[in-house]
Amino acid sequence: MAIKIGVVGIGTMGLHHVRNFYHHPEVELVAVVDPSEDRLKQVIEKFPVQGYTNFKDIIDRVDAVSIATPTSTHFSLAKEFIKNKKHVLLEKPICEEIDEAKILIDLAENYQVLFAVGHIERFNPVMQELENILRANKPVYIDIHRESPYDPRIFDADVISDLMIHDVDLLLYLLNERITLKSAYGISVHSSRNDLVSAQFISESGILINVTTSRTTEQKIRQWNLTLPNQFIQADLMERKLYITRRTNGSLEIFHNNSEVKYKQEQLIEKVLVANYEPLQMEIFDFIQAITKGRRPKVQGKEGLKALEITKEIQLKVKETCINRKII
Repeated sequence: MAIKIGVVGIGTMGLHHVRNFYHHPEVELVAVVDPSEDRLKQVIEKFPVQGYTNFKDIIDRVDAVSIATPTSTHFSLAKEFIKNKKHVLLEKPICEEIDEAKILIDLAENYQVLFAVGHIERFNPVMQELENILRANKPVYIDIHRESPYDPRIFDADVISDLMIHDVDLLLYLLNERITLKSAYGISVHSSRNDLVSAQFISESGILINVTTSRTTEQKIRQWNLTLPNQFIQADLMERKLYITRRTNGSLEIFHNNSEVKYKQEQLIEKVLVANYEPLQMEIFDFIQAITKGRRPKVQGKEGLKALEITKEIQLKVKETCINRKII
């Protein structure tokens, strides 16, 4: 029997949820919800589903929901669905406040429903390959850049909770150890919130980490650079490319004009074959599989909470530095 799904919030991200759920073979997409009747009309023209402006109208019609609304609405919406024993996939960040996230986690446990958080980069195929590499190799330094042009549609979050939280979650996931915030600085450029932030961490095992996140950069960048004792890794999450540079003792001999010329090849660059699939498709596949097979989703509420706690620390540290200012 197909799982009956509803998508709440059909903005840019919500539309991608609608598309993926609609084409999933184990899903019946029965409803979409949005306060905008114009957006509902546009979606219904493409997908034969029922549209509603009030989320309460679909509670009795669905087995599970995907919530892709502004962060300020996450708590109230997820709480109502969980209390009605519906499985929930909630877009990141889990909530605005830590106490709200804890309440949702407890409710999901009490009502015995699945509660997944949409940290989509966990499902990026580059990260899947990087996870395999780091199982046997520990980095000594990680430098991360997640930068984008300004998007005025993001009105209720700063760059920390909008973008940096992706890399915070990935660090916790890939390193599987505690990370401690040492410093953080931020400035406002296009809004009254932090638009560009640089944060420095050290992991429990001593890995140095720098994360730069911006929504003031005209070039879109999703780059991880990892320094290991005997190799250097470049991971491009947007282009889905992964390169490993290794030291080599090999030499190459070339003869020119009857004279012997030797060139020593000091480095070898390896391009790792990365699968080509849509991360959101895999995230939704994981959510549905968790429901049908009775297992935990890959990103649970508790993991969403951990990422939120660290982003709150970063926000506080930026505020303490007192250099946050509007750049004109």
